[in-house]
Amino acid sequence: MHLTFNGVAFKHLGLAMGFCVVLVGCGDNKPAQTQTDTKTQTAPTGEKNKPLEELIIALDWVPNTNHTGLYVALENGYFKNQGFDVKIVQPSEDSASTLVANNRADLGVYFQPNMVKRLNKGEPIVAVATIVQHNNAGLLSLKSLGASTPKDLHGKRYSTWEDPVDDATVAEIVGEPLHKIPGESTDATTALKMNQFDYILAYYSWDGIHAGLKGEPTNFFYLKDHNPDFDYYSPVLIANTGKVGENPERYKKALTAIKEGYTYSAQNPAQSAEILIKHAPETNKELAMASQEFMSKQYLDDKGDWGKIDPVRWDKFFEWVNAKQLTDKPIEKGAGLNTTLLP
Repeated sequence: MHLTFNGVAFKHLGLAMGFCVVLVGCGDNKPAQTQTDTKTQTAPTGEKNKPLEELIIALDWVPNTNHTGLYVALENGYFKNQGFDVKIVQPSEDSASTLVANNRADLGVYFQPNMVKRLNKGEPIVAVATIVQHNNAGLLSLKSLGASTPKDLHGKRYSTWEDPVDDATVAEIVGEPLHKIPGESTDATTALKMNQFDYILAYYSWDGIHAGLKGEPTNFFYLKDHNPDFDYYSPVLIANTGKVGENPERYKKALTAIKEGYTYSAQNPAQSAEILIKHAPETNKELAMASQEFMSKQYLDDKGDWGKIDPVRWDKFFEWVNAKQLTDKPIEKGAGLNTTLLP
């Protein structure tokens, strides 16, 4: 999926902020330590002599409002309260799953559609929580194009990364064949205005809001509004299947801290955005604040709970993938999902 942020184009990123901070090379799976709990390394109350346990969390890319709850948990001491010394790292593009699968990160930020190819390859990854409750991906076009429904985009130029799952998703609601324009765009709104393409698959939580801040009239068609199967989970936290089986209590403690972070972020958008900006000072503050205002309403379900994944909705997307024969073998029911670890 195209996601474009301030001069850098990314894929299934969610929301990246500002210019790129120090990252590892594209061919290097070694994570770069970017943030750690810099407060005094003391154990939780009642366990003062117990050293903190390292916990590595791999982002999908640079810090952004998908990650706010992680930085809040770091800043507010929620990880430390659970006995963890947390390091948040930024891997090369699309490698969070590789780090988790190879036991080089304990948790990673990832996306259900990206898991298709990983599960198809047999990677030992499993989603243990969702960061937001509903998918805010959709098709973005200039209002001047005159599209009132996705079907009006049929025959128009579609900016594509040539990812088979993304392209099949778009074709499902726009119609075949797609008029594909391969390549990268550095800013979706600017690229649309420059007539590089007519529409793009993006997230409202960044590109939609960015267009509004620029004062550019656009249309945005949410995928989930046109096919309920496309209300997939994006993004999620993944863990190594084997490691979860060996020590589920460790992951339960980590998710307890993370849940606190996202609950705080849901209830305190301005304060949580400031925490994100503190840890990622390269962030476009205006955009981060506006995005956080939107995202804070997305973290919790209608019962005020964070992280829960509906197994039926999880399976529905993979059933659609199977029906479209987008994998070598069908994805089994419940594949890549563990709902037992949340507090």
